[in-house]
Amino acid sequence: MIVELKPAEFPRALPLYREAGVCFPLISAVIRQRQRGQVFADGRDEPGNAVVVTDFGFMLLLGAEPGETFDEGFARLLAAGGEIKPSYLLWYSPPAGWQRRLDALGPDAARRRERVRFRFNEERAGWLGEPVVAPDGFELKSLTSDLIPKTEKFGVKLDSRFWASAADFVENGVGVCLTKGGEVVSLCYAAAVADGLAEVDVVTDPEFRGRGLAGVATRQFIKECLGRGIAPTWDCFDYNAGSVKLAEKLGFSLASSYPFYSFNVPIKLEGV
Repeated sequence: MIVELKPAEFPRALPLYREAGVCFPLISAVIRQRQRGQVFADGRDEPGNAVVVTDFGFMLLLGAEPGETFDEGFARLLAAGGEIKPSYLLWYSPPAGWQRRLDALGPDAARRRERVRFRFNEERAGWLGEPVVAPDGFELKSLTSDLIPKTEKFGVKLDSRFWASAADFVENGVGVCLTKGGEVVSLCYAAAVADGLAEVDVVTDPEFRGRGLAGVATRQFIKECLGRGIAPTWDCFDYNAGSVKLAEKLGFSLASSYPFYSFNVPIKLEGV
């Protein structure tokens, strides 16, 4: 049987997260009740398996290879929908059995892609000893509550997608932007901060791409993270050559790769 844990019970899944040896700040932030989400488990007291789902849809299954009872209970959740809040799920590294099950549905029903995760290596970041300077005509600023509304055009929804509010982001997150004429044109921010790690996201207005603005914003973001004792982490699709190139240029080293599945719920699964 699978039960949905109450928020106060979420930390009971923390040992499973630690045992997994993974690095997904968005997932850890939910377990630690720093961001919104759900946790489903095979028991309330000492779960052996748990599924963590962020409100935006990122998901991770924790614990040993799940047995038939847990698998089928979770399959019913996915097939029924409703109990899981997001209607579109983004599953980090499903177990092998679930990969086969999702692959059998075909790419129209469950899309598989590969992602890569990078770890920041200060020894490779020779630029850290130099000041970060905005190009002429631009201003480099920390992201404040006054500037957050000016990021809405990017669709990142800083005050609701991952963080509970603009005030929550300002207090607990990290963000840097470049402005021109008072408008935000490039932005680097933490989608989550947990376990001393910040999940990096960077975006630039299409009109201003190709000018190195993302690199400038991200350098200052990294400096602000390090100044707070936080290590930045970088995660992207393996085919995103621009993102991979920027990560390596800034001093990130490849740490791991993993399969990543996305699909709508409810989803039709064989035998359910």
